[in-house]
Formats: sequence, C-alpha cells, structure tokens
Amino acid sequence: MYHRSVPRIGGVAALSGKRVAVFGAGMEGQSFARRIGPSCSEIVVLDDLAGGRPASGGPGPSALGADLADLNVRSPAVLAETRFDFVVHSPGVSRFDERLVDARRLGAVVTTPTALFMEDFADRQVVAVTGSKGKTTTAMLTVAVLRAHGLDVALAGNIGRPVTELYDDAAHDVFVVELSSFQTAEVTTSPTVGVLTLLAPDHLDWHRSIENYYADKLRLFSQRSDVPVAVNGCCDQAVALSSELGGRVLYGEGGPVRLEGSRIVAAGLGPLELDGFRLLGGHNLLNACGAITAGMLLTGDMPDRGRLEDELCTVTAPRARLEPIGSFGGVNYIDDALASNPDGTIAALRVFDGRRVALIVGGFDRGLDYEPLARAIESTTPRPVVLWTGPAGKAIAAALERMSGTAAREEVPSLEAAVAVASRMAGIEVVLFSPASPTPHDEGTYYERGERFRQAAAARAAAGDSPPASGRAGS
Repeated sequence: MYHRSVPRIGGVAALSGKRVAVFGAGMEGQSFARRIGPSCSEIVVLDDLAGGRPASGGPGPSALGADLADLNVRSPAVLAETRFDFVVHSPGVSRFDERLVDARRLGAVVTTPTALFMEDFADRQVVAVTGSKGKTTTAMLTVAVLRAHGLDVALAGNIGRPVTELYDDAAHDVFVVELSSFQTAEVTTSPTVGVLTLLAPDHLDWHRSIENYYADKLRLFSQRSDVPVAVNGCCDQAVALSSELGGRVLYGEGGPVRLEGSRIVAAGLGPLELDGFRLLGGHNLLNACGAITAGMLLTGDMPDRGRLEDELCTVTAPRARLEPIGSFGGVNYIDDALASNPDGTIAALRVFDGRRVALIVGGFDRGLDYEPLARAIESTTPRPVVLWTGPAGKAIAAALERMSGTAAREEVPSLEAAVAVASRMAGIEVVLFSPASPTPHDEGTYYERGERFRQAAAARAAAGDSPPASGRAGS
C-alpha cells in the first residue's frame, strides 16, 4: 500500500539555476523562497490571494502584506501556461490540486520544502514523528527523552518552526521533526528513526480518500526497507498498516516500553516515577512511551532513569492541546483547539471522565464519521453538555440524534456565545473547547481560534459570570 518509492531530487542544490515556483505564501513558503531565490534563474511565489481569490471568505489580496514586497508574488493560474523546472508547494496545497497537475503536465518536478530538507539531511540524525493525533506532544516528549540521553536536539516541522530554518541551525546532534500527512506525502527519503502515533480518518478533503491519507502518512517510512519505526501498539489501524515495516517496534502494548495501568514500564528501567508529569490524560503517557522507544531506537540504549524521569516531567502541554488556561468561579477552562478530528476530542473527554463537562464542538466539516464521538459522549459519566456550532457541529448533533441519545445539546451562534452559555450552566466543572473538526477557513488558524476561546473565558470571568453552585450534576 505504502511502498511508493520515488527517485530523489537532489535536495535544494538541484534547484540552482532553475526556474522555480513556490506555491504558497505562508511562513514556510516565504522562508523557502528567500533561501533558494538567489541561486535560481527565476523564482516566483504563487498564492491565491495574489489573484484576488480569497480562501472561503477570508481576507482579500491586501492580506499578502508588506513583508512579501521583496518577492515576486503571482497568481497560481500561471501554472497552466508557464513551464517551470520545479514547483515547490506548501502543506496547505494538496498534491492533488489541479494546478499542480497542470505543472506536472508541462514538465515540472513537483515537491515540497520538507521533501528537500529530508534529502539534504539524509546523513544526519533525524527523528520524524507523524500520526493522526499526538504528533506535537510526542515530538516534544522525544526531545526531552533525547536530552536525557545527553544529546543536543533541535525541534522543527509542523510544530511551528519551518524545517528550512534548520539549514542555518545545523549544529545539533539530532533533529526531531513533526510532520503532518501534508508534509509526508511527497517525501523521497526516510528518517533515521520514525514514530507513528496512531492512524484514524482525517484530512480527506486534502487527500481525496482514506486510502490516500494512510498511504501518504506511511510514505514517510517507505523509502528504506529497514527504517526503525516506533508504532503505537494500542492502535489497531497503525499496527495493521505498518505490518510490513521491517524495523517496526511496538510501544504501549507489547514492546520494550509499555503501559501497565497508569504507569510506564521501560525495559531495563522498570516502572518510571512520573508524579510530576504535567500532561493530562493516559494518551499522553502513551505518547511518552513512543518517545522513549524512539530514543532507544536511535541510541540503542535507555537513558539514566532519574534523568529520564526529570526530563519527561519538564514537558508542558503544547499550545491549544488540552491546555489548562485558568479556573474561574470554580470552573476549569481547557483549550483543546488543536483537536481537529473526533479521535482528539474522544481522548480529551476521557481525561475528564467523572466530571461535569460543557463540551464545545464544531467547525469545518470534512465529512468524517462522527458516530464514534457520539458514542463516546453518550458513554461518558456524567454525560457532557454539548454546545455546537458550524457544519461539523451540526453533523455531530445529528449523530447524537441518530443514536436517540440523552446527552443535552444546544446550537450556539459562535464560540464566544458557547463560552457564555457554558459559564452560566449549573454544576459545570470543566468547559472544554475541543472542536473535533478543523477551524473554518474564514476564522484563521486553530491558534487564533484558541485565543478567542481564552479571551471569551477571561471576559466571562471579568464579568463575574460564574455558574450557580449546585453540586456535581448527575448524568
């Protein structure tokens, strides 16, 4: 399924003296264009905003901003009529985009900054983390584990720092890169060590099918038959689809690092003492198992036990991933805006089982199956109150309705309105913003949406808008 080996391009050096189009004027596209521009015979940056075509009601052409004044920014329409030697597209542009099809038809080599980086750093120690959820946290935990091994580590990729910046910051022992399916889809080189956190349906609008999505994820490990990969043994889909990987090592269930109840047991170290572990939920202990396994695969050994425990306990929640933002009027507000699929929200609900939760869901509907989330909501004790908005929220509410479930649910016009409603509910202990869907195109990024949640919570607190005291509500 995933053995789609593609010839190497030759890294960024292959672009020297060539006509290059960089498709996507975001942070990574800008960084990449400025890096390679001086060596190219021609370079243009392509963005829909340059053609006056905003994304789903988003900002107009002026949103490109003055920081692009030094770049030749044009409309992607040129790909249908102009031949480029290379088209390097950002993660936001699907590899199935018809304009990339046009570019290939005219003879361009289509690739990504991540694919070129992986080629250029093929002789360095690179640990690449991917999966449908848990990538960011696992990447951060992997950095902590490798530091416990005494290594100097750099972190980049989907976590926020473009991999292109590592060309100027290459004096490290190891590079940990978090890669989305958008970034793994075009790679031609596998990492030194890989981590596969889990596999569940996501991003079907980008990949066009679930089969493509899984194949594009696993392509990261398909370029070398013996690449060592730490695979989540608790995820049936990940176990099944990675069965042909010769270097696979399971974690969590079976393997050298496993969960026994709520404790991590590592081969040669025994049960770890992690009373100071700051990340919420058993799934984050599982992520730590993956990180420890990756460290073992890279170094061939386990680190000092005490140092490992100390380093793991320094890791805090990444922004907008089960991040506590404050307690107002006895109610805990949790920003989980990064939960862009149902599995992320299911994991979040498990963290607060036994507490009365107001769950805020909804956003852009990718057409995913929300029945598992509906079942999780119905089986949570006590049942959460669901406040929903947008097309995905409507689909989640419909899934609950089909179950003839008893979970209370209410449509709200906005995220701010949801926080206001939740803040006035009797008996609520946790207000959890875990949308189970991506941020709508006209609402910016998940980071911006999480910031709106924070501001709304702070506004309710400032107004003294805390819920009436009535004890813990029943199911």
